Amino acid sequence: MGDHILLFVDGFSAQSVTISLCGNEARRGSADCDMVDSQSLQLHGDGATTAALAMAAPPAPCPCIVRVSDITNDEVAVAPITLTGHPVAPVVDPPAFSNPLVVAISAHAAPDGLGERIRADLGGATTYEVTVRVRNSSTITVHKVALRGQVGRTATESLVPLPLMDPGDIAAGQTWQQVVTVKVPAPAFGSLLWSAAASGFGPSVTGTTTTRHRPTLLIIVLSLLVIDVFVLLIRWRIKKRRRRETALAAAPLPEGAVIDTDAHDDDLVPSA
Repeated sequence: MGDHILLFVDGFSAQSVTISLCGNEARRGSADCDMVDSQSLQLHGDGATTAALAMAAPPAPCPCIVRVSDITNDEVAVAPITLTGHPVAPVVDPPAFSNPLVVAISAHAAPDGLGERIRADLGGATTYEVTVRVRNSSTITVHKVALRGQVGRTATESLVPLPLMDPGDIAAGQTWQQVVTVKVPAPAFGSLLWSAAASGFGPSVTGTTTTRHRPTLLIIVLSLLVIDVFVLLIRWRIKKRRRRETALAAAPLPEGAVIDTDAHDDDLVPSA
């Protein structure tokens, strides 16, 4: 090409930027850009500057853009540009790929000692043992794998974070495993959703499992309490009826009247 591009750069906080001419709207990253002839540009203190730059044709056909970015790609700006004589083709997106990390999580109640077991059966704080496995199903090492996890009653609620370590590098075909204990606060009953998410190769991958805790001892105690209240209520009604019958028996009857014991309200019923 041999032409020059008059470029005005403004709004960057970085002190220097890299300018590249890219085809295919840079959809596939640096593979669409002329990285060999890309140029660095020093910016003024206010993050702005104007420069005339000589650029070569990009390796991919248009639609073309001028791409400006700082060294970490945290700040990126693009501008469309028409290149006379350069081929034009439909935009090609990068190939889709799947994350090779596979996350599995399991959990079970593991109270320590008789006292904690009784407390758990009463719906108190319960200790769980949690196992997390992260497998690299690819043929290359995945570097800097990070891991986080939590437990909650729903997917949006977090009762307790899981004290997980980051796996770091996981070799091809290898599985990393960690076992941790976590105490779920009271009231511990019903369903709990456990989740662990691993990142380090594209979007994070999440594994989940669900446990259900039944505080058996608490259920028994509440059932006995309900039965006890029901029995007391029946006894109270029986005593009340007996007091009425005793009072009626002690009172003088009107002449020609009898006591109808089948009457629901224990009233006196005149004889026929």
